[in-house]
Amino acid sequence: MSQATTLKNLYEPIQGEIDRVEEALHKELLHQNPFVALLLKHSTKFHGKRVRPALLLHCAHILGEVREVHISLGSVVEMLHNATLVHDDVLDEALLRRQVRTLNAVWGNEASILFGDYLFAKAYTLCARLHNRDANLILAGTVEEMCVGELSQISTKFNFDMTEEQYLQVIRHKTASLFATACRLGSVGNGADPSAVEALAAYGNAFGTAFQIIDDCLDLSGSEQEMGKSLGSDLEKGKLTLPVLKLLRDLPSRDRKDLQDLLAARGNEAEKRETVLRMIRERDLLAWSLRRAAEYIDEAKASLRQFRDSVHIESLQSLADFALERRA
Repeated sequence: MSQATTLKNLYEPIQGEIDRVEEALHKELLHQNPFVALLLKHSTKFHGKRVRPALLLHCAHILGEVREVHISLGSVVEMLHNATLVHDDVLDEALLRRQVRTLNAVWGNEASILFGDYLFAKAYTLCARLHNRDANLILAGTVEEMCVGELSQISTKFNFDMTEEQYLQVIRHKTASLFATACRLGSVGNGADPSAVEALAAYGNAFGTAFQIIDDCLDLSGSEQEMGKSLGSDLEKGKLTLPVLKLLRDLPSRDRKDLQDLLAARGNEAEKRETVLRMIRERDLLAWSLRRAAEYIDEAKASLRQFRDSVHIESLQSLADFALERRA
């Protein structure tokens, strides 16, 4: 079964509401300025899996019901996610995303950075129109946390003494926080029990942590043709991900020094990736990293145990399994 078919099945209980989020996004992503309209049109080619809006909608059902505010908030979280992708492509000098040339590859960094800023501003404008103080505070705090995560990652580039806990802290901030927020936003307008909201946010946090660990493994071992985006930027930019950190930790001191010199060297990035990947595969460290991701998937699913069975709880459990099995 393809990933698209799997997601279609998982989204079936909320498909009508996902369609409404898509309609709201389409309406918001229109502009009279020809250049802005051109950038917006190109960005729609990066259509993703809509995992974050799906989490929000499932959680809204679990905590009460889906209201119009949740459709708008689904659009907001997807816009925020897309804004981070635009900025990430600039930082990583990526040329391809979802089989399409990135904005920075076509129009350069200046336009891409400003367009990413525009998407952030657009998301805030849409959220402000909701006149919901809780939603605004949650989203503002999340964007702040995501920025801290990205800055923390920059500060740890080529830091060969970085610990696993430091790595996890970075990805919790930069990635998992938006997953947790999507789940938390399902409570807006539903008068939900705070303990239930926190349980779903914990699900999102653990889910997002696993999601990023898997993404980092795929950046190292995946196929650009299958993934549909530029890969290998983590090594090139000195971002030390979980399998590389484990490799550094396990090597004897002399071999560790040789690896550090290789990672710090500029140029021959394809050869560097091939060498590091070979060393990781020889020690089965990709499997080890995926087992760590699986632990977070188990933690995410454990957060759902307090809820009675429903199609939406089952979908969240299956989405967690889907994240672990994904290859793109």
